[in-house]
Amino acid sequence: MHSFLSISMRLSFLLAAALFCNPAARGDSIGFFYALDADLQGLKTRAQEMGQSTTVGTRPIQRLQLGTHTIYAVKMGSGAVETAASAQALLTRHRCDWAFSLGPAGALSAGAQTGGWHRVDRVMAWQRGKTEWPWVTDWSRLPVTNLPAPLQTTSTVSVASGEQFIDATGERDRLQATTQADAVDMNSFGLALVCADHAVPLFSWKIISDRADEHASEAFRAFITAYSGAGGKALAEIIQMLPANPNDPATYPAIEKLLRETQPPSASPFYGSHL
Repeated sequence: MHSFLSISMRLSFLLAAALFCNPAARGDSIGFFYALDADLQGLKTRAQEMGQSTTVGTRPIQRLQLGTHTIYAVKMGSGAVETAASAQALLTRHRCDWAFSLGPAGALSAGAQTGGWHRVDRVMAWQRGKTEWPWVTDWSRLPVTNLPAPLQTTSTVSVASGEQFIDATGERDRLQATTQADAVDMNSFGLALVCADHAVPLFSWKIISDRADEHASEAFRAFITAYSGAGGKALAEIIQMLPANPNDPATYPAIEKLLRETQPPSASPFYGSHL
């Protein structure tokens, strides 16, 4: 009896220490915000759908399982307001530890090459008439370092985000001169705003789909037709590499060992078997 109490006390101490040292769960519940259906299908090459989609308002939210991680996926929609509504629907219904986003953007700077993937490091709402960057991503917080292609890129872009699709050279050049942004999109502002409100760390990648010039609409349609969801496939690998939830006692070998030691004989997988 004394031995059992001693083990229980040790177990309680280790549990308390684990929770104290790791107050925030990591990687167990993930919000995925996508712009293109191909990226969702790419994610599903590894992730398994779990039941029917749930609907919050008019926003269908899919639940997937990938290893030990649960993923809630929602399409962002067209425009920052639509994206904010989608993000709010998901994050109000489901608590998430991480948020990941994939989507296209138009190039504003010469360094943003069509077809290239980039990490988003800063986001601003250019139609608000302000040039400061209220949302900055700390990529050092992402606990996965060896990222798969094409998301292994270390190239970063600043994104000017708004409600307007930029398809004129003069407008593009004025926007770049005003904001000094590398790319322009219609999602990042709304998504960053809601993730910040919910205190969920957001990591976004952008693929350059067009030059935000007079050929932008045609180039964007051609890009969507040809795109195969490579970003979604790579993101699935990243999610698989996320650490297990540190608040789960089974994550810690010492605690797991104590849990096994405190099991009654009938709970042992070898109880009653003939070896």
